[in-house]
Amino acid sequence: MSRHKIEFTRRARAQIRNLFSYIAQDSPAAAQKTLDSIDARIQRLADAPELGVELSEAEYPFLEPGYRKLLARPFLVYYRIAAGTVYITHVVHERQNQRSALKS
Repeated sequence: MSRHKIEFTRRARAQIRNLFSYIAQDSPAAAQKTLDSIDARIQRLADAPELGVELSEAEYPFLEPGYRKLLARPFLVYYRIAAGTVYITHVVHERQNQRSALKS
């Protein structure tokens, strides 16, 4: 089995920068620890891209089929797999309205 490449969309990178900035206001160390934890979960996708749960078309009709989500508490990482690459599309706090966050 070959390793998958991990790529982040501009939106996902912006979401990660925003969450880091928000947490770093109170504690830069906590912000870095949070990012390290999220990154560790994401890196597992290189060897096991189907680790996350596939989103149902009924619940997420506005997304193309094949999107998946991975829990990286307290965040959810949304991604899709194509041609040996895992594309990280969104990183959203689990308490946010997920549908709204994915539509924006």
